[in-house]
Amino acid sequence: MIESIGIIGTGSIAADVVDGLCTAPEPSPAIHLSPRNARIAEALARRHPDVHVCIDNQSVVDAAELLLLAVRPDAVREALTGLRVPDGRVLISAVAGWSVEALRAQLDADVTVVRSIPLPAVRHQRGVTALHPAHPAAEEVFDRLGGALAVDDPTTFDALSAATATISTHLHYLGAVADWIARQGMEPRAAESYVRSMFSGVNVSLADQSTGLSELGRAHETPGGNNEALRARWFDSQNRAALDEALEHIRRRVAASTSEWAR
Repeated sequence: MIESIGIIGTGSIAADVVDGLCTAPEPSPAIHLSPRNARIAEALARRHPDVHVCIDNQSVVDAAELLLLAVRPDAVREALTGLRVPDGRVLISAVAGWSVEALRAQLDADVTVVRSIPLPAVRHQRGVTALHPAHPAAEEVFDRLGGALAVDDPTTFDALSAATATISTHLHYLGAVADWIARQGMEPRAAESYVRSMFSGVNVSLADQSTGLSELGRAHETPGGNNEALRARWFDSQNRAALDEALEHIRRRVAASTSEWAR
């Protein structure tokens, strides 16, 4: 069992992970935070007795058996330069665009690097976190937070990273539906509330992993009914191809970013 975790970078991802670990049913490990964002770090330490704010990144490394890197891609070199990381340490990276090889080269140490894509739902132990490559220590951490999905192929990992770009589009879609309702005469806040309640019920259905997404979609349609009619009219082959093209564009962008930071 992992007894101590050090987190370099204290933004929203780090806060979600810390809150998730410290409110999970399992005993929380000791968590050592860098002081990079003092306001967030101190707030986390006030909320959770197992969280400690260190004076610098080296103190984080020295205090923890497992490291999580959660800084912006352009801040990686500043965060890691000069750090003395013992050989054999495991570093979980939540940084987009930095490959395993580039991070190991930046550390100049025999460190095991695991890439990860923590989602905001880890705060509530409901987020499945993609990992590359598989590693038992990383899987132990994220199993506490909703589950770990380890993939061996970096191209597949890039596809999962690209898929996360659909989140804001999904929310804008819901907003567009609410806006359309408001244009029919409803007060905008009431329209948004109605759309939120409509889809919160669908989210409960999504939690049932025994039902495939296509099957779930059919379950919300009546043959010849309005759901089927709207889906067939709007999500036609042309729009489906446009979505595939957009996702492929983001996947290529993710891969190019990874290559860029490796230089």
